[in-house]
Amino acid sequence: MKKIFIVIVTMAACLNACATAKPDIKDILGKLGGAGSETEQTDDNSSSSSSSSGILGAIGSFVNNTIANNNFTVDDLTGTWNYQSPAVSFQSDNALKKIGGAGAATALESKIEPYYTRLGFNKTTLTVDADHNFVLKMGVLTLKGTVEKDSDDMLVFSFSAFGKISLGKMKANATKAGSTLNLTFEATKMIEILSKVASVLNNSTLSTLTSLLESYDGVYIGFKLKKQ
Repeated sequence: MKKIFIVIVTMAACLNACATAKPDIKDILGKLGGAGSETEQTDDNSSSSSSSSGILGAIGSFVNNTIANNNFTVDDLTGTWNYQSPAVSFQSDNALKKIGGAGAATALESKIEPYYTRLGFNKTTLTVDADHNFVLKMGVLTLKGTVEKDSDDMLVFSFSAFGKISLGKMKANATKAGSTLNLTFEATKMIEILSKVASVLNNSTLSTLTSLLESYDGVYIGFKLKKQ
């Protein structure tokens, strides 16, 4: 109980800082991590430590999502971004409410993570150069093209596979907080593109992932990435 109280107090202090300034996400999560380390030193119970880690993880995710926004330019994406975990978003707040809110979205991320691992997507990297050319490596699959931003603040990727096969354009929801980028594509269109180059992927795993996502209306899937 004492641990939870300390973490909640730390969270409140961090959120208050968010309201009065524009802090770096690393500073906020660093404070939360520090709170977790302090409590672990006063209690050797492993199950309690695990519980605190879960609480800290949830709070860290909450803070990150709270201050993440789409107020950035394509120039801000220049560099290499490495995979951290799956990401899920929805086309509208109504679609999110239908599946049970943010908690259900987080649960869906956990559900698709094993499929990402089997497909090699847990090794995903995104590299964007100064001319807005990108290379998206998803395991054995490499997609190239150009990226721009439209009037709705969505990223528009013009895809090609292996630098030769045109795969068309696709919009992506993208929010950024410090060095963390949440990048999600409409699931049906993403699967369609992946299916065109399915010969280099595990077809049965891709089919199972497709079946899983069909039960969610307006879902976007992608990646949480961290700048290298």
